[in-house]
Amino acid sequence: MPRLRRGLAAAIALTSMIVLPPGASAVAEDAGVTAQHLPLGPADLETVAEPAQDVAPGITYQTFSQGRPSDLWSVELEIDWPGGKSWRVGNRTYADAMVADLADKGFAGRVDTRQVPVLTGGGVSLPQNAVRVGRFDAGDQAGATRLKGWLETSGYSARTVYTAQDGAPSTGPWQVRVVKVDPTANVAFKAVHGQDVSTAQTVRDMATAAGALVAVNGSEFDIDSPTNPNYSGFGGDPEGLYVTGNNLLSEANNGRTALLLEGAGARVRVDEVTSRTQVTAADGQVRQIDGINRVPGRIRGCGGIGADHRLDGKGTDPETRPWRGALCVDADEVVVFRPEWGTTTPRPDAAENVDVVMDGNWKVTEIRAAGGPIPAGSRILQGIGAGAAWLRAHAAVGASFKPGTSITDSQGKSVTGPAFSAVAGGGPALVRDGEVLINTVANGMHDPVWGTASSAVVERHPRTLAGVTAAGELLLVTIDGRDPATSVGVTAQEAAEAMKWLGAEDALSLGVGGDTTLVTKGALANRPMDSWTATGPMERKVGNAVVVVNK
Repeated sequence: MPRLRRGLAAAIALTSMIVLPPGASAVAEDAGVTAQHLPLGPADLETVAEPAQDVAPGITYQTFSQGRPSDLWSVELEIDWPGGKSWRVGNRTYADAMVADLADKGFAGRVDTRQVPVLTGGGVSLPQNAVRVGRFDAGDQAGATRLKGWLETSGYSARTVYTAQDGAPSTGPWQVRVVKVDPTANVAFKAVHGQDVSTAQTVRDMATAAGALVAVNGSEFDIDSPTNPNYSGFGGDPEGLYVTGNNLLSEANNGRTALLLEGAGARVRVDEVTSRTQVTAADGQVRQIDGINRVPGRIRGCGGIGADHRLDGKGTDPETRPWRGALCVDADEVVVFRPEWGTTTPRPDAAENVDVVMDGNWKVTEIRAAGGPIPAGSRILQGIGAGAAWLRAHAAVGASFKPGTSITDSQGKSVTGPAFSAVAGGGPALVRDGEVLINTVANGMHDPVWGTASSAVVERHPRTLAGVTAAGELLLVTIDGRDPATSVGVTAQEAAEAMKWLGAEDALSLGVGGDTTLVTKGALANRPMDSWTATGPMERKVGNAVVVVNK
């Protein structure tokens, strides 16, 4: 086939249609299209665009590949310092002391340092020092694993690492999978959950139940994992905003960036969102609702109302800002439970906590001790502490509460509509008005003490991204990671550059890590990796998903 150059705004006919981002050039080959240049790694790396597939009329799916392995496997040691034990420390003294200790035992250690940007307080960057031993090629993970065993035998706490994760310059490789949905396609955009909101399920299972043409993971959630020591026992509970069918099923971490679908103003939007819910009792007294479908007293991701404060004691008090992954607590709350939550309300410890059971019209049918069945079509107000006392004072069997909910954007305007769906992913925003804009602090993705960007921002991880083009096209993108042979993942900055390259006018990050999943027409399209040491792809159960379905 002759070589062919055209603008990427035009399709290039090969064995099937090639769809490429606007503004770049391309070279057609029998194996695909070499596009110059996906903004990942050095500028001399070639971007290979596979022929686009038609998922349905107006929906295309395409894979872009670029790069080659150049990073190394190593073994990282846990460092003792006055603050306890840590894989990375800011003070070089303790890292150097461990290297000296390693030398005494016959191991050649080193200190690898990365500079992490300070996002608050006017700082530039702070060092993070890791102590590592050994350098093994990308294909020799086994060598690093053997060395890890020898170090542990010598009394060290160790883990294997692949240096691409650090976020330093890399040659990859990368695989970027892109679904583009034309605004005229006869489809609808939705957010969906599994059997109930409190239970996690795979994206593929949710896609099958919804009859989805395309699906990706949506919100982050209260994951059952060793990295989440404050797990509530409800693995599907979304962190932050989740709306489906214009029903608010999880309140916002107020101010975090969200993907808005089929709402007021546009079919697809990216904006910072706040939600408010209140109930008015029959006697006229008004109570702000602290949460929707979650364990009272536990605000995962913070950004709530009332006397919330971080469980770890960091941040401010009360803590009303969002903090990704952090747990805020409040002993005095009222939370609404809907049937979508599951079959029963949680059972708080204190005997004075209360459930006010109501029918679908919010008429009180029962007042009971907290923790019990959720009748079909009912609503339940569960109170703890002062919240329980308020309910006992103002709820009466046969009387009705009047509910009210608002969901508003960064300008204070309502975003809802009859078919409205929304999810707040892990964040942050990536692109705004066609330019890279990463609002890390607004999404609570920084250390509350030092002000440094979190590892989810500066490190390379698998990521699920969503955005909208100037023409109104929905972009659903996954970039695989944690696999030296095929794709190492991206930093938030790299993700933003990639979304801009793909033509996003606005974009955000939905999920980071093993959640990253793309399903097309019922089949798993990407390679979800739970960790760098995983033996192969594994579909993780998640809280909810974003789907594209036929109208």
